Parts: sequence; structure tokens; C-alpha cells
Amino acid sequence: MSSKSFSKISKHCYSYLGYKNINETRDIDEIIDKCLEEIEQISQFRYTFVEFENRFDFLNKDEYIRLLKDCDSYYFVLTTLGKRIDDRTRYYSKIDITKSLIFDACASAYLEYMADEYEKDNLKSPHTFRFCPGYGKTETKDIREIFKYIKAESLGVRLLDSNLMVPMKTMCGIIGVGKESKKDCGKCVVSEKCDFKKRGTTCYEKN
Repeated sequence: MSSKSFSKISKHCYSYLGYKNINETRDIDEIIDKCLEEIEQISQFRYTFVEFENRFDFLNKDEYIRLLKDCDSYYFVLTTLGKRIDDRTRYYSKIDITKSLIFDACASAYLEYMADEYEKDNLKSPHTFRFCPGYGKTETKDIREIFKYIKAESLGVRLLDSNLMVPMKTMCGIIGVGKESKKDCGKCVVSEKCDFKKRGTTCYEKN
């Protein structure tokens, strides 16, 4: 990955670090760069998707309806960085809690970036942004519906009773096909309560 790509990801890392009260400094910048280099070396990025035209019953919720309005079809998608990232995060949590928090934030930002790049190259255009169950008023239990139709085991991903996915750096979502829509704070259903917005940042990479 180019240094330019690292620069884009490192800016997004601070969106996640804002929750942990870690602010931007030169020292933190250096730790982020080292974490991203390490993540690139040990991660096992994988992505799978399946396309549908018919709408399943669980998609009859306002957020999903808005996402898929005017779309010809849609994808269920699943992507992960693999188990090694979880192992390394746990290791750092035992020896350096600050680095553990930064490493975790960097892994989240790295997964978002890799998924976005994969979608640009492999999914039909135009398409919407990736909407994950749990956003807005949707429920994480909707992930179970997606898991019925997508081959999670091919990525080494499993779903816990709590609806959390393992490995932890895993995303499951829905992408509409046939129109372009990007994440936009003005259209977000949780905009008024958003912690990212209160800190003057976003949960996504601005173009």
C-alpha cells in the first residue's frame, strides 16, 4: 500500500480514537503509522458477496427501504481482516493499553478502507454505500438473516449468540445496486445524537 493510502487511513483512525479520548499528536501519528504497517503485514483481508433482486421480509424497515429505493438489485456483503488482528490486539492489551486502543482503531479504519477499495473494483456501478445492520434504528440481529444467504464459513467468520461476529474486525452489510449514494451526515438517521459529529469528525472518509 502506498504512503498516500496510509495517510488517508490515518486521518480516519482519529474518528475511532475520538471515542477513547486520544487526540492527534505527532507521537500518536507515529504509532498509527507503525500500527498500519503491522496490520498490512498480518491481516488476512477477505470479502464475499451475493446479489439478490427479490426483497426479504426483514428489509421492510424504513432505513433499508430508503437505502434500496430505486435500486435494481442489492448485495449482502461480508468482509474481515482475520483472526491474527484479534490476537495482536489482545497481545497489546496486556503490555501497552494505549497501543492496544490505537491498534484497534487502526484496524477498524483499515478494514473500512480495504472494503471500500474492493467494492470500487468488484461490485457493479453505480452502487450505494455499505449499510450495516445496527445503523440507525435497525438491529444487529438482522445479521442473522444475512448469514442465511452468505458463506461466512468461507471467510472463517462465525456469529455468536450475542450477534457479534468473530473475528472482531468483520463487517456485514447491504449495498444497493443501480444508484449511487454516499454516506452523508445530513441524511443520517442518527445525526442529532452522533458522537463523531459532536467531535467535529465523521464515521466515514470524506472525499
